[in-house]
Amino acid sequence: MVLRMHNSPFDHEFDSLVSHELAKWKVPGLTISVVHGQNNTYSKAYGISQFPDKPMTTHSLFSTCSTTKAFTAAAVSLVINDSKSTSSPINWDTPVSFLIRDDFVLADDYATNHTTLEDALSHRSGLPGHENAMTCANPNESIQEAVRKMRYLPLAYQPRTTWQYCNHMYIAISHMLEKRTGVDLGSFMRKRIWNPLDMKDTYFSIHHVLNSPQLKPRIVQGYSWIPETKSYTPEPYMNYPPTKGTGAIVGDVRDYAKWLRALIFKLGPLSDEILDPLLKPRSIILAPESTYPPTLHHLYALGWWVENYAGEQFYWHSGSWPGFGIMVGFIPAKQFGFAIMGNSVDARMAAKKLYMHLMDKMLGLVERTEGEDKPAGKSETLEEAKIKLYPSIPDHPLPRYLPLQKYAGLYRNPGYGEVTFRVNGSKLTADFSDRVIPTMLDLHHVSGEFFLARVYACNSEAHATAFYRAEFYIDAGGNVQRVGLEFEPALKGQKIWYER
Repeated sequence: MVLRMHNSPFDHEFDSLVSHELAKWKVPGLTISVVHGQNNTYSKAYGISQFPDKPMTTHSLFSTCSTTKAFTAAAVSLVINDSKSTSSPINWDTPVSFLIRDDFVLADDYATNHTTLEDALSHRSGLPGHENAMTCANPNESIQEAVRKMRYLPLAYQPRTTWQYCNHMYIAISHMLEKRTGVDLGSFMRKRIWNPLDMKDTYFSIHHVLNSPQLKPRIVQGYSWIPETKSYTPEPYMNYPPTKGTGAIVGDVRDYAKWLRALIFKLGPLSDEILDPLLKPRSIILAPESTYPPTLHHLYALGWWVENYAGEQFYWHSGSWPGFGIMVGFIPAKQFGFAIMGNSVDARMAAKKLYMHLMDKMLGLVERTEGEDKPAGKSETLEEAKIKLYPSIPDHPLPRYLPLQKYAGLYRNPGYGEVTFRVNGSKLTADFSDRVIPTMLDLHHVSGEFFLARVYACNSEAHATAFYRAEFYIDAGGNVQRVGLEFEPALKGQKIWYER
């Protein structure tokens, strides 16, 4: 049974649920739009856009982060279709290196020559996330420089064998699209997708919005909740031009409702020929995250996760960046879709509860009784992380081979950039405050030449965001040659080595 929403779904029960989820996940505010049927679109705003008291509205603008990927995949589909009438047609099986050969090189020749457009967009290229290569990058580097660095990033798998979410591949595809079309990707999306769908309030650059006197007042401030201090801290806006097709869009829930309606009813440029390839599942996901809905199987198409939700084909995608959490999804057969945007990363978890409530009600399902997701709480302590990452520490740890000062200095990795360590009391500290995501990294001695890396935001030393194993290599002459950081979990213990 499907219950058609002829009246707003945002009733008192839903409003109460929103209040509960905002408080539970420490989300200052969110906005939501729902599309249901041929003519029904609803939107509402809750909470705070910026402290102390600026209210959220349905006109509030957000960095929509990785929900940009679906637009990028649609742009590729349009370019493929355009090429059919040219002397050099391309298709989903065309290798990326065929289109941007000088720039797109991976760590081995086979992957370079066989990674296709379809592989890149479905996260099955074999290149893992390497998130720190992006977050610790120089924010002024060009998209070409970002793509050229990919050759120095270790592969975790052979192409087409394992699903690994990878923003770098969408950066490469963005570069390919701009080379192929000769125009900026944002301009292409506006001309070919947004304008035909009347999405006049969607933009391709946070800096464009921040520099516009008309738009700047509408952009929300993103926040992170710090459990140790029980307070919100504002987050800087995304500052990395190469993100482009991986997460550059700025928009609101009203325009995203138009996008959802076009996806559901195949409107404007989204014909069967363009849209169907985007929704075809390509990969099986074996290790779902907490943001995934509670379904048995999780698949990925091109810019969309695909689920069987109570017997219905459900497409969705999340997006996140420090201070922003986005969730978008639709069930074509029920002519139903939603967009939820909040100003904290954990807004995705609140959104998961909210959209499941709406979909269950629309599908006539009973209220769910499975276990509730819970906020993470305080961050892991240094000692807890040390025990987890180094379970075999001797009772009497080995001393360092050299004085701490000998380990300080500048180290370089061609894929991850530079890191400079300085002595800071009994530890070494690296300052990444000038990188894409401003952070600090401390190295605490564990045993011998092994250290524990602790990462934290520049404005919140008490709250660690990540821990990694680290190791220094000393040559036969007693000189420090390199430092390795176990940044990428998919490499299963392999470290990223920075040379002195």
